[in-house]
Amino acid sequence: MKLLKKIFSIFLIYKIFAFIESIYYYIKDYNKISDAFYSNEFKNICKKYLKCDINKDWLGRLYGVINPMIDINGKIDASSMIIEIDGNNTNNIEFIKNWIYRQMSLVGTLFKTQHLYNYISLDIRKVGPKNYDNYLIIFDIVSRQYMSKCCKKMLIQLLIYGIITGIIIILI
Repeated sequence: MKLLKKIFSIFLIYKIFAFIESIYYYIKDYNKISDAFYSNEFKNICKKYLKCDINKDWLGRLYGVINPMIDINGKIDASSMIIEIDGNNTNNIEFIKNWIYRQMSLVGTLFKTQHLYNYISLDIRKVGPKNYDNYLIIFDIVSRQYMSKCCKKMLIQLLIYGIITGIIIILI
């Protein structure tokens, strides 16, 4: 069965079907969680527990920059400091992730949507100067990421077919 799936995955029709299916799952997941995920309550709770302002980009992702040593007003907050320092006098990324996930588990208990975190992903990236603890956090709907991946694969294959067709037309 896996061999057949592998063979069919080469064809454009398979990628078109996967893209249409991913759109269906994205719309279904979006309708389930959009009220909680894009609400002001979610942003306010993230502001309270993660101490950062959450904004929405044009793709529908929520993002914000946090520094666990600084509160929302830009002052050093000793109660939220993480003291695990690496060689660059900055916090270790693993300890930061652990802190963020602990804070997010508190946030998750405050929403009525069952299993909110089964539908969203959290990406954490270090940003800014090397000796500062600034981290970009990005909340995204998992099915939107899958839909983007399917769209990219389909468009790449269409581009390849277009190039091949163009070459054949030029040669004829």
